[in-house]
Amino acid sequence: MATLTPEEALNYLYSLIPKGIKLGLENISTVLNGLGNPQLNTPTIHIAGTNGKGSTAAFCESILRNAGYKVGLYTSPHLNHFGERIQINRIPLSENELIQLVAKVKHVVENLKIPITFFEFATAMAFLHFAEQETDINVIEVGMGGRLDATSLCKGDITIITSIAKDHTSYLGTKIEEITFEKASVIKEGGTVFAIKGTKKVHEVIKSISDIKSATAQFLGEHFVLKKNPGKNSPSLITYQNPNVCLKDLEISLAGGFQASNAALALSACLHHARKSGKEISEQSIRTSLKNTSWAGRMEVISSRPTILLDIAHNPAAVKEMAKSAQKLFLYTRVIVIYGAMKDKQSDEMLQELTNFADHFILVRPNQERSENPTRFKKILKKYNTPCEVIENIPKAIRKVKQTALSDDMVCITGSIFTVGEARHYLENESDFKTTISPSTGLHLNG
Repeated sequence: MATLTPEEALNYLYSLIPKGIKLGLENISTVLNGLGNPQLNTPTIHIAGTNGKGSTAAFCESILRNAGYKVGLYTSPHLNHFGERIQINRIPLSENELIQLVAKVKHVVENLKIPITFFEFATAMAFLHFAEQETDINVIEVGMGGRLDATSLCKGDITIITSIAKDHTSYLGTKIEEITFEKASVIKEGGTVFAIKGTKKVHEVIKSISDIKSATAQFLGEHFVLKKNPGKNSPSLITYQNPNVCLKDLEISLAGGFQASNAALALSACLHHARKSGKEISEQSIRTSLKNTSWAGRMEVISSRPTILLDIAHNPAAVKEMAKSAQKLFLYTRVIVIYGAMKDKQSDEMLQELTNFADHFILVRPNQERSENPTRFKKILKKYNTPCEVIENIPKAIRKVKQTALSDDMVCITGSIFTVGEARHYLENESDFKTTISPSTGLHLNG
């Protein structure tokens, strides 16, 4: 195999993006077979859902790593660098590892003459890397849907299903029960699924698929519970309880009301895996893990005066939850929202939700082929009489905010992981913004 440079390896990977999204398992199965089926080497916690998959994966990884496991973590998309997608014990793929993996998978793909998408190729890289590095357990996030997603070929009998809402409707269906069916179909035969109960329709579909597959369904609020602890000094303290354990005053590092549910799902799955493996995860290890879990771009405060909040909310349910959490957590005089999204997203509904939160919009265009023209957003906002302006370039929009925002304003950057990733990259490299703080410290927190 010819040696690739880092640039050549990434260029090859990104050249696969125009092939688009192809739901189906035939091609990825053939490629993985050609690689020796590395996905079958390691037990896996497989995470599906619409919102909260990445944060739940981060909680799982943190709990397992602190308990002494060597943990593979595969998530998507990345914020700044491809290596973020494939991590072992939270160490992203190195440049040399990237080159080697691209070369190995490329060799098999070209020998077999298999057409493959970017996501399928990346998934094959992750499975191969984890097998070569002999991880103890992998935490794998579903890319889209589940039933026909490349990650569904992983080994493992533990599934997590986070909250489900309408997203990717052109691929997964327009009805919530259709979307739930696609996502819940990752439940493994005879396995265990930990899920958010959701609406009656969501609950019924998850339970039905579990029954068909002789799997055990464990629902938050039914089989394990959490209670938020109001009145404490920290807004992020919870009590978690299942039939075997009761843990009081657990501190959750990630901001946002929904993160408590994500932490409960992750903790349930990890405790189940440990119990099945004949191991024990100590209470102190759990407390440390939940307190120190980090996940960039999710209710993340990256700068102060003005407060700059980054959140990758990219569908109406996520935007609504983000706005609700921000209103509860922060004190501010005015909210300026920098918004950019992809063409296939429900921007009409997202912007409608945000009009109840934002005082002013700056509409941007992430540097992606699928980015929506922000002038369309301006037309939508005209219906709600919300002040807005179009500044397509994200760094330029941030510089404008820097000049005009008051110190007690809040700037919320949202709408897409690509919007947040581009903004975060700019802010991290802008000397004036190197006052990064931890979101868990609660800058300008209410109460």
